[in-house]
Amino acid sequence: MFLQAIPLGGGGFVGSNLAYHLSDTGDYSVRVVDVHDDKLRLKMANNPIDFVDLDIRSDRDALDDLVRQADVVVNLAAHVHPSAFLIRPLEVVETNLFASLETVASCIRNRKFLLHFSTSEVYGKTGGSEEPFREDETDCILGPIGNHRWIYSCAKQMLDRIIHAHGLAGELDYAIVRPFNFVGPLMDGLVPRWTREDNPRVLANFMSALIYDRPLELVNGGRSRRCFTFIDDGVDALELIIRNRDRVNRQIFNIGNPGNETTIADLARLMVRLYRAHCDPKASGEIRTVSGDSFYGPGYEDCDRRLPDISKIQGLGWAPRHDLEETFRRCVIYFHRNRAHLESMLKDATSPSRALPPSGDSDERTMRPTAASGRHGSPNS
Repeated sequence: MFLQAIPLGGGGFVGSNLAYHLSDTGDYSVRVVDVHDDKLRLKMANNPIDFVDLDIRSDRDALDDLVRQADVVVNLAAHVHPSAFLIRPLEVVETNLFASLETVASCIRNRKFLLHFSTSEVYGKTGGSEEPFREDETDCILGPIGNHRWIYSCAKQMLDRIIHAHGLAGELDYAIVRPFNFVGPLMDGLVPRWTREDNPRVLANFMSALIYDRPLELVNGGRSRRCFTFIDDGVDALELIIRNRDRVNRQIFNIGNPGNETTIADLARLMVRLYRAHCDPKASGEIRTVSGDSFYGPGYEDCDRRLPDISKIQGLGWAPRHDLEETFRRCVIYFHRNRAHLESMLKDATSPSRALPPSGDSDERTMRPTAASGRHGSPNS
């Protein structure tokens, strides 16, 4: 098997790791489409990259040409930072729904298999249930319209439903994946001076606090529970779905690690312990509680728990390999050892990307450093 895979929005965290993984198998020719390639170039280091600089919203003909050449199209285009959900909600809808509709239409026109990267956020709230989220059974419960925190979830859920409807009509072959909190190197960058507008996800938020000696801030006490999945496990699952695309056609798959469930408060304590053990034994590690409104702005609301049922993807032979301690140990060491390079890139996000020294971790390949571009508004990242 040798396949042409085209990750659209493939220059970001998941895309760069997936491109590396697919290329490394020797079974795929990978052409990455995005408007930024800094993380991709860092991940690939000296390996050749077939990169197309294209905003998928701007040129339908160019998009069609790319899709026509593919065996598998991977839609990773998304706007995924929670602060943007409240600050730029219309931009979130434009990127996560309307831009991706062009990708869906192109796959239909050219009869190409679509692997669509959705989100675990489509499930919304638990509604008080202790049951895990199941792809084909769980109700998707969102908050009131005035809480714009749910606009991302709503846009992604609507796209899932449209893709499903095209499948029912016999027009589209696809698989939808719902990732549960993928983390790892090449995720978000360091934030020396926190602002609401430049507010990364929890891993980079806590690491920035540790490195710059700020308190780790727990939104509403950090009671929410999450299941963190190491990126290597995530891309293994994605490749397995691509490889079995005939078998999994028109199905939805959760990808997550239920064994890594933790409260955000316990995660903060874990990261403080790991940082003191591997980086700075004298680190303050202060932890404090803040309100959701003060951290994100008015209209914030959270899901209390996100626990996946992964029996469907396990049926293909996949299982996560990295426990919570190992996942965050590798992340903490990575951020600490590459601090100077990350800060340098923050000062000049437009400078050419450079491959950075390996972390010294036992698996250098998974520890290639990230570019701290701060470009959270990228339409394809």
